[in-house]
Amino acid sequence: MELLQKHGRKIFLSIILAVVVYAALLLVSDTQKLAAAIRDFRWELLPLIIGLTLFNYAVRFLKWHWYLGVVGVKNLAWFDSGLIFLAGFSMTLTPGKAGEFLKAFLVKQRVGTPVATTSPIILAERLTDGLALLVLAAFGLLIFDSPQVRIVLVGVLVIAAIVIFLVQRRTLANRVMVWMQRAPLLATRMHYIQAFYSSSFTLLQFKTLIIAIGLGIISWAGECFALALIVIGLGIPFSWTLVALSASAMGFATLAGSILLVPDGLGVAEASIDGLLLAFGRAPWLPAGTITQPIAAAATLMIRFATLWFGWWLGLVCLGIVSRRFGQKTDARSADGQSG
Repeated sequence: MELLQKHGRKIFLSIILAVVVYAALLLVSDTQKLAAAIRDFRWELLPLIIGLTLFNYAVRFLKWHWYLGVVGVKNLAWFDSGLIFLAGFSMTLTPGKAGEFLKAFLVKQRVGTPVATTSPIILAERLTDGLALLVLAAFGLLIFDSPQVRIVLVGVLVIAAIVIFLVQRRTLANRVMVWMQRAPLLATRMHYIQAFYSSSFTLLQFKTLIIAIGLGIISWAGECFALALIVIGLGIPFSWTLVALSASAMGFATLAGSILLVPDGLGVAEASIDGLLLAFGRAPWLPAGTITQPIAAAATLMIRFATLWFGWWLGLVCLGIVSRRFGQKTDARSADGQSG
Protein backbone atom coordinates (compact mmCIF):
# COMPACT_ATOMS: atom_id res chain seq x y z
CA MET A 1 0.00 0.00 0.00
CA GLU A 2 1.96 2.93 -1.37
CA LEU A 3 -0.10 5.56 0.44
CA LEU A 4 0.79 4.09 3.82
CA GLN A 5 4.45 4.02 2.79
CA LYS A 6 4.31 7.69 1.81
CA HIS A 7 2.59 8.79 5.02
CA GLY A 8 4.29 6.18 7.21
CA ARG A 9 6.78 8.65 8.71
CA LYS A 10 4.03 11.13 9.52
CA ILE A 11 1.91 8.43 11.14
CA PHE A 12 4.92 7.19 13.13
CA LEU A 13 5.60 10.74 14.37
CA SER A 14 1.92 11.04 15.32
CA ILE A 15 2.19 7.87 17.40
CA ILE A 16 5.29 9.27 19.13
CA LEU A 17 3.36 12.49 19.79
CA ALA A 18 0.53 10.43 21.29
CA VAL A 19 2.95 8.67 23.64
CA VAL A 20 4.33 12.05 24.76
CA VAL A 21 0.82 13.45 25.28
CA TYR A 22 -0.34 10.47 27.33
CA ALA A 23 2.88 10.49 29.36
CA ALA A 24 2.30 14.18 30.13
CA LEU A 25 -1.27 13.39 31.17
CA LEU A 26 0.05 10.76 33.57
CA LEU A 27 2.62 13.19 34.99
CA VAL A 28 0.00 15.80 35.92
CA SER A 29 -2.20 13.15 37.53
CA ASP A 30 -1.87 11.08 40.66
CA THR A 31 -0.94 7.83 38.93
CA GLN A 32 -2.12 5.65 41.82
CA LYS A 33 -5.54 7.32 41.87
CA LEU A 34 -5.68 7.22 38.08
CA ALA A 35 -4.93 3.49 38.08
CA ALA A 36 -7.54 2.96 40.79
CA ALA A 37 -10.14 4.89 38.78
CA ILE A 38 -9.51 2.75 35.70
CA ARG A 39 -9.47 -0.45 37.79
CA ASP A 40 -12.83 0.41 39.39
CA PHE A 41 -14.43 1.41 36.09
CA ARG A 42 -17.72 -0.33 35.29
CA TRP A 43 -16.36 -2.38 32.40
CA GLU A 44 -19.81 -3.74 31.55
CA LEU A 45 -20.42 -0.33 29.94
CA LEU A 46 -17.59 -0.83 27.42
CA PRO A 47 -19.69 -2.60 24.73
CA LEU A 48 -22.22 0.24 24.85
CA ILE A 49 -19.42 2.83 24.60
CA ILE A 50 -17.95 1.09 21.53
CA GLY A 51 -21.49 0.77 20.18
CA LEU A 52 -21.94 4.54 20.40
CA THR A 53 -18.67 5.04 18.53
CA LEU A 54 -19.90 2.66 15.81
CA PHE A 55 -23.21 4.56 15.76
CA ASN A 56 -21.21 7.71 15.02
CA TYR A 57 -19.43 5.97 12.17
CA ALA A 58 -22.69 4.55 10.78
CA VAL A 59 -24.45 7.92 10.58
CA ARG A 60 -21.36 9.61 9.15
CA PHE A 61 -21.22 6.86 6.52
CA LEU A 62 -24.83 7.60 5.59
CA LYS A 63 -23.84 11.23 5.07
CA TRP A 64 -20.82 10.18 2.97
CA HIS A 65 -22.90 7.89 0.74
CA TRP A 66 -25.64 10.50 0.42
CA TYR A 67 -23.03 13.10 -0.56
CA LEU A 68 -21.80 10.74 -3.28
CA GLY A 69 -25.30 10.70 -4.73
CA VAL A 70 -25.50 14.49 -4.53
CA VAL A 71 -22.41 14.88 -6.76
CA GLY A 72 -23.67 12.24 -9.19
CA VAL A 73 -21.94 9.03 -8.06
CA LYS A 74 -24.80 6.54 -8.36
CA ASN A 75 -22.96 3.37 -9.34
CA LEU A 76 -20.93 2.66 -6.18
CA ALA A 77 -22.26 -0.28 -4.18
CA TRP A 78 -23.14 0.35 -0.53
CA PHE A 79 -20.64 -2.27 0.65
CA ASP A 80 -17.77 -0.80 -1.36
CA SER A 81 -18.77 2.69 -0.25
CA GLY A 82 -18.69 1.58 3.39
CA LEU A 83 -15.26 0.00 3.01
CA ILE A 84 -13.92 3.17 1.37
CA PHE A 85 -15.40 5.34 4.11
CA LEU A 86 -13.89 3.24 6.90
CA ALA A 87 -10.55 2.92 5.09
CA GLY A 88 -10.30 6.71 5.32
CA PHE A 89 -9.88 6.36 9.10
CA SER A 90 -6.47 4.81 8.48
CA MET A 91 -5.30 8.30 7.48
CA THR A 92 -6.63 10.17 10.54
CA LEU A 93 -3.11 10.36 11.99
CA THR A 94 -1.86 12.44 9.06
CA PRO A 95 -1.59 16.22 9.72
CA GLY A 96 -4.95 17.86 9.07
CA LYS A 97 -6.25 14.40 8.08
CA ALA A 98 -4.92 15.20 4.59
CA GLY A 99 -4.61 11.50 3.89
CA GLU A 100 -8.39 11.14 4.06
CA PHE A 101 -8.47 12.32 0.43
CA LEU A 102 -7.63 8.65 -0.09
CA LYS A 103 -11.42 8.14 -0.16
CA ALA A 104 -11.78 10.25 -3.30
CA PHE A 105 -9.05 8.27 -5.05
CA LEU A 106 -10.57 4.93 -4.04
CA VAL A 107 -13.92 6.00 -5.50
CA LYS A 108 -12.12 6.87 -8.76
CA GLN A 109 -10.34 3.53 -8.66
CA ARG A 110 -13.60 1.63 -8.18
CA VAL A 111 -16.07 3.44 -10.48
CA GLY A 112 -13.97 5.94 -12.44
CA THR A 113 -15.37 9.18 -10.99
CA PRO A 114 -12.73 11.96 -11.17
CA VAL A 115 -11.09 12.87 -7.88
CA ALA A 116 -12.00 16.51 -8.54
CA THR A 117 -15.69 15.56 -8.35
CA THR A 118 -15.55 13.69 -5.04
CA SER A 119 -12.73 15.40 -3.10
CA PRO A 120 -15.02 18.34 -2.15
CA ILE A 121 -17.05 15.79 -0.17
CA ILE A 122 -14.17 15.45 2.31
CA LEU A 123 -14.10 19.23 2.78
CA ALA A 124 -17.90 19.36 3.08
CA GLU A 125 -17.77 16.59 5.69
CA ARG A 126 -15.31 18.60 7.77
CA LEU A 127 -17.29 21.82 7.47
CA THR A 128 -20.64 20.27 8.40
CA ASP A 129 -19.08 18.17 11.17
CA GLY A 130 -17.50 21.35 12.52
CA LEU A 131 -20.83 23.18 12.54
CA ALA A 132 -22.49 20.17 14.19
CA LEU A 133 -19.79 20.14 16.88
CA LEU A 134 -20.41 23.85 17.44
CA VAL A 135 -24.04 23.07 18.23
CA LEU A 136 -23.07 20.25 20.60
CA ALA A 137 -20.40 22.37 22.28
CA ALA A 138 -22.95 25.13 22.80
CA PHE A 139 -24.98 22.88 25.11
CA GLY A 140 -22.56 23.47 27.96
CA LEU A 141 -22.13 27.18 27.36
CA LEU A 142 -25.42 27.98 29.10
CA ILE A 143 -23.96 26.33 32.21
CA PHE A 144 -20.27 27.10 31.81
CA ASP A 145 -20.24 30.86 31.31
CA SER A 146 -16.91 31.42 29.57
CA PRO A 147 -16.56 34.51 27.32
CA GLN A 148 -13.32 33.14 25.85
CA VAL A 149 -14.98 29.92 24.70
CA ARG A 150 -17.91 31.86 23.24
CA ILE A 151 -15.55 34.11 21.29
CA VAL A 152 -13.77 31.11 19.75
CA LEU A 153 -17.02 29.37 18.80
CA VAL A 154 -18.58 32.52 17.35
CA GLY A 155 -15.38 33.22 15.40
CA VAL A 156 -15.40 29.77 13.82
CA LEU A 157 -19.11 30.13 13.00
CA VAL A 158 -18.50 33.50 11.30
CA ILE A 159 -15.61 32.09 9.24
CA ALA A 160 -17.75 29.12 8.15
CA ALA A 161 -20.60 31.47 7.18
CA ILE A 162 -18.23 33.62 5.09
CA VAL A 163 -16.88 30.56 3.26
CA ILE A 164 -20.40 29.33 2.51
CA PHE A 165 -21.44 32.80 1.33
CA LEU A 166 -18.49 33.09 -1.06
CA VAL A 167 -18.98 29.60 -2.49
CA GLN A 168 -22.64 30.38 -3.20
CA ARG A 169 -21.79 33.52 -5.21
CA ARG A 170 -21.35 31.86 -8.60
CA THR A 171 -20.78 35.15 -10.43
CA LEU A 172 -17.91 36.03 -8.11
CA ALA A 173 -16.47 32.52 -8.35
CA ASN A 174 -16.63 32.56 -12.15
CA ARG A 175 -14.80 35.89 -12.23
CA VAL A 176 -12.10 34.47 -9.99
CA MET A 177 -11.72 31.41 -12.24
CA VAL A 178 -11.47 33.62 -15.35
CA TRP A 179 -8.68 35.53 -13.60
CA MET A 180 -7.00 32.24 -12.65
CA GLN A 181 -6.90 31.14 -16.29
CA ARG A 182 -4.43 33.94 -16.98
CA ALA A 183 -1.84 32.21 -14.82
CA PRO A 184 -0.06 29.52 -16.89
CA LEU A 185 0.42 27.23 -13.91
CA LEU A 186 -3.29 27.35 -13.01
CA ALA A 187 -4.58 27.33 -16.59
CA THR A 188 -3.43 23.74 -17.07
CA ARG A 189 -5.47 22.70 -14.02
CA MET A 190 -8.66 24.66 -14.68
CA HIS A 191 -10.66 21.55 -15.56
CA TYR A 192 -9.89 20.22 -12.08
CA ILE A 193 -10.60 23.55 -10.37
CA GLN A 194 -13.93 23.95 -12.20
CA ALA A 195 -15.03 20.41 -11.33
CA PHE A 196 -13.96 20.97 -7.72
CA TYR A 197 -15.97 24.19 -7.52
CA SER A 198 -19.01 22.64 -9.18
CA SER A 199 -19.13 19.85 -6.58
CA SER A 200 -18.47 22.31 -3.74
CA PHE A 201 -21.34 24.52 -4.90
CA THR A 202 -23.72 21.55 -5.01
CA LEU A 203 -22.65 20.24 -1.59
CA LEU A 204 -23.03 23.63 0.12
CA GLN A 205 -26.55 24.41 -1.11
CA PHE A 206 -28.66 25.48 1.87
CA LYS A 207 -30.95 22.43 1.94
CA THR A 208 -28.03 20.03 1.52
CA LEU A 209 -26.09 21.88 4.21
CA ILE A 210 -28.93 21.69 6.76
CA ILE A 211 -29.43 17.95 6.20
CA ALA A 212 -25.68 17.32 6.52
CA ILE A 213 -25.40 19.36 9.73
CA GLY A 214 -28.40 17.49 11.16
CA LEU A 215 -26.75 14.15 10.41
CA GLY A 216 -23.54 15.53 11.95
CA ILE A 217 -25.31 16.45 15.19
CA ILE A 218 -26.89 12.99 15.42
CA SER A 219 -23.62 11.17 14.68
CA TRP A 220 -21.34 13.15 17.00
CA ALA A 221 -23.95 13.00 19.77
CA GLY A 222 -23.05 9.30 19.91
CA GLU A 223 -19.47 10.03 20.96
CA CYS A 224 -20.66 12.73 23.36
CA PHE A 225 -22.91 10.17 25.06
CA ALA A 226 -19.96 7.75 25.06
CA LEU A 227 -17.91 10.27 27.06
CA ALA A 228 -20.80 10.74 29.49
CA LEU A 229 -21.02 6.95 29.93
CA ILE A 230 -17.31 6.76 30.66
CA VAL A 231 -17.60 9.45 33.34
CA ILE A 232 -20.59 7.61 34.81
CA GLY A 233 -18.59 4.37 34.74
CA LEU A 234 -15.87 6.14 36.71
CA GLY A 235 -18.29 6.83 39.55
CA ILE A 236 -20.15 10.07 38.75
CA PRO A 237 -23.94 9.55 38.99
CA PHE A 238 -26.06 10.06 35.88
CA SER A 239 -27.70 13.43 35.27
CA TRP A 240 -28.74 15.31 32.15
CA THR A 241 -26.43 18.08 33.29
CA LEU A 242 -23.54 15.61 33.06
CA VAL A 243 -24.65 14.64 29.54
CA ALA A 244 -24.77 18.31 28.48
CA LEU A 245 -21.35 19.00 29.96
CA SER A 246 -19.89 15.91 28.28
CA ALA A 247 -21.34 17.06 24.95
CA SER A 248 -19.77 20.47 25.40
CA ALA A 249 -16.37 19.05 26.39
CA MET A 250 -16.30 16.50 23.56
CA GLY A 251 -17.66 18.92 20.99
CA PHE A 252 -15.25 21.72 21.79
CA ALA A 253 -12.25 19.39 22.11
CA THR A 254 -12.91 17.69 18.76
CA LEU A 255 -13.52 21.03 17.08
CA ALA A 256 -10.37 22.58 18.55
CA GLY A 257 -8.28 19.64 17.38
CA SER A 258 -9.71 19.95 13.86
CA ILE A 259 -9.11 23.69 13.60
CA LEU A 260 -5.44 23.42 14.60
CA LEU A 261 -4.87 20.67 11.98
CA VAL A 262 -2.74 18.49 14.26
CA PRO A 263 -3.12 14.75 13.56
CA ASP A 264 -6.66 13.98 14.78
CA GLY A 265 -6.31 16.69 17.42
CA LEU A 266 -3.53 14.88 19.30
CA GLY A 267 -2.60 16.86 22.38
CA VAL A 268 -5.21 19.54 21.75
CA ALA A 269 -8.21 17.24 22.16
CA GLU A 270 -6.73 15.49 25.21
CA ALA A 271 -5.90 18.76 26.95
CA SER A 272 -9.34 20.16 26.11
CA ILE A 273 -11.31 17.13 27.31
CA ASP A 274 -9.27 16.83 30.50
CA GLY A 275 -9.36 20.56 31.25
CA LEU A 276 -13.04 21.08 30.47
CA LEU A 277 -14.16 18.01 32.43
CA LEU A 278 -12.12 19.21 35.38
CA ALA A 279 -13.48 22.76 35.12
CA PHE A 280 -17.05 21.55 34.73
CA GLY A 281 -16.72 18.95 37.47
CA ARG A 282 -15.44 21.38 40.09
CA ALA A 283 -18.30 23.80 39.52
CA PRO A 284 -21.54 23.51 41.53
CA TRP A 285 -23.51 22.01 38.63
CA LEU A 286 -22.88 18.40 39.58
CA PRO A 287 -24.20 18.23 43.14
CA ALA A 288 -24.14 14.43 43.17
CA GLY A 289 -20.42 14.16 42.49
CA THR A 290 -17.20 15.93 41.63
CA ILE A 291 -14.95 15.18 38.67
CA THR A 292 -11.43 15.04 40.10
CA GLN A 293 -8.17 15.15 38.14
CA PRO A 294 -7.72 11.34 38.15
CA ILE A 295 -11.29 10.87 36.90
CA ALA A 296 -10.86 13.53 34.20
CA ALA A 297 -7.55 12.00 33.07
CA ALA A 298 -8.99 8.47 33.05
CA ALA A 299 -12.03 9.63 31.06
CA THR A 300 -9.77 11.40 28.56
CA LEU A 301 -7.59 8.34 28.00
CA MET A 302 -10.56 6.00 27.69
CA ILE A 303 -12.60 8.12 25.27
CA ARG A 304 -9.59 8.61 23.00
CA PHE A 305 -8.90 4.87 22.91
CA ALA A 306 -12.60 4.20 22.25
CA THR A 307 -12.73 6.71 19.38
CA LEU A 308 -9.40 7.76 17.84
CA TRP A 309 -7.42 4.55 18.26
CA PHE A 310 -10.36 2.18 17.73
CA GLY A 311 -11.21 4.03 14.51
CA TRP A 312 -7.61 4.02 13.30
CA TRP A 313 -7.21 0.26 13.71
CA LEU A 314 -10.60 -0.31 12.08
CA GLY A 315 -9.46 1.89 9.19
CA LEU A 316 -6.26 -0.11 8.74
CA VAL A 317 -8.24 -3.36 8.58
CA CYS A 318 -10.66 -1.92 6.01
CA LEU A 319 -7.80 -0.46 3.95
CA GLY A 320 -6.28 -3.92 3.75
CA ILE A 321 -9.63 -5.37 2.63
CA VAL A 322 -10.05 -2.61 0.04
CA SER A 323 -6.57 -3.21 -1.36
CA ARG A 324 -7.30 -6.89 -1.89
CA ARG A 325 -10.89 -6.40 -3.05
CA PHE A 326 -10.13 -3.68 -5.58
CA GLY A 327 -7.06 -5.56 -6.80
CA GLN A 328 -4.86 -2.49 -7.26
CA LYS A 329 -2.36 -0.55 -5.23
CA THR A 330 -3.32 2.88 -4.01
CA ASP A 331 -1.14 5.39 -5.83
CA ALA A 332 0.18 7.97 -3.38
CA ARG A 333 0.19 10.90 -5.78
CA SER A 334 -3.38 10.29 -6.94
CA ALA A 335 -4.59 9.90 -3.38
CA ASP A 336 -3.20 13.32 -2.57
CA GLY A 337 -5.76 14.85 -4.86
CA GLN A 338 -4.56 14.66 -8.46
CA SER A 339 -7.41 14.11 -10.84
CA GLY A 340 -5.52 11.74 -13.15
